[in-house]
Amino acid sequence: MHAMKRQYGMAPKNIPYCLFIACILYPYLFTLYTCSVLLGIGAAVLWTAQGEYLTNNSTDQTMSRNTGIFWALLQSSLVLGNITVYFILGNNENIDNELRYLVYGVLTGACTLGWLLLLLLRKPPALGKQEYSLSLSTQATKKAIPGPIEATMSALRLLKTREMVLLSICFTYTGLELTFFSGVYGTMIGNMDHLEGYTHGVFKKDMVALGGVIVGAGEILGGLTFGVLGSRTIKYGRDPVVIFGMLVHLATFYVCYLNFLPSSPYQTVSPDELLADNNRLFNPSVAVAQVCAFTLGLGDSMFNTQIYGIIAALYSEDSAPAFAVFKFFQSLFSGIAFIYSSHVQLQWQLAILAVMAIFGTWSFVTVEWSLKKKREGYQPIQ
Repeated sequence: MHAMKRQYGMAPKNIPYCLFIACILYPYLFTLYTCSVLLGIGAAVLWTAQGEYLTNNSTDQTMSRNTGIFWALLQSSLVLGNITVYFILGNNENIDNELRYLVYGVLTGACTLGWLLLLLLRKPPALGKQEYSLSLSTQATKKAIPGPIEATMSALRLLKTREMVLLSICFTYTGLELTFFSGVYGTMIGNMDHLEGYTHGVFKKDMVALGGVIVGAGEILGGLTFGVLGSRTIKYGRDPVVIFGMLVHLATFYVCYLNFLPSSPYQTVSPDELLADNNRLFNPSVAVAQVCAFTLGLGDSMFNTQIYGIIAALYSEDSAPAFAVFKFFQSLFSGIAFIYSSHVQLQWQLAILAVMAIFGTWSFVTVEWSLKKKREGYQPIQ
């Protein structure tokens, strides 16, 4: 990423997205796997570039607002994509060639348009570091852009710092819960054939798509809320937002435990299994499942918007390595969660998420409080 100008650096990383979508038009096993690998590489670098670009085009007063707006726009894809599935694909048991060409042709065109729009991004404002930087340092210096090797070594050095070690716990949690709401939760809804409102699975796909729409609505609401209230976030700190997000997620996990059966993440649950569980407080409900979908998205937006903000505050001088570490931990543990999610019962998955939510929040709050003390010139008693 450092080998290119930053305003153009994101455009080449969008090409793997276009290739991956286009290869589904004529799917072959080799091209699907190859494009999947390229997509993973491109996505990692693109997310890092986006974080750095957002930092370079924000001030301490606008970072929370810009992050919130960015997150709301990003998660609007959940709403648009799942609405498409709900109305176009919901009544089709099989996707024929004509429908596949239509859907993925439109997606390829949209992705190509997005790639072209990335070329139009502006350069960061030519402000002095004293006026523009989010750094705590009072001495502003203009550094040369490091090369790829130096940037990689910088990211490795960051892993040894106290702040990054603590934040990596929070990064890990976001990866685990990303897998839960984006992959596991929809599967759980689809596997609960006996939920109120289902008729022998006829509306199963519809409910899965609707769940995705509602997750996206929670993400968008959270992003817009913290975009509008960005000035208050600066005044009171990021820690209340993350603590509230933790509480929202912990409550959601408990309700999910009550609403779904243990085997729902990895197999279709039969009505007999529900009848065998006599200790339930209430029978599984579609309405409860969709409320949980909303709160999962809402809590996720709280964590991610504040993570962007604290990374920008700590590492504005060279934020790319910090965002690279963030995406490394998030992607690594998201992949690990996908592996165990198809084998581990729901209650244990929720237990892992709850424990990591608590530790992730603690680590974030610890770093945030340390940052506040530095801003206020706090000196410990000797």
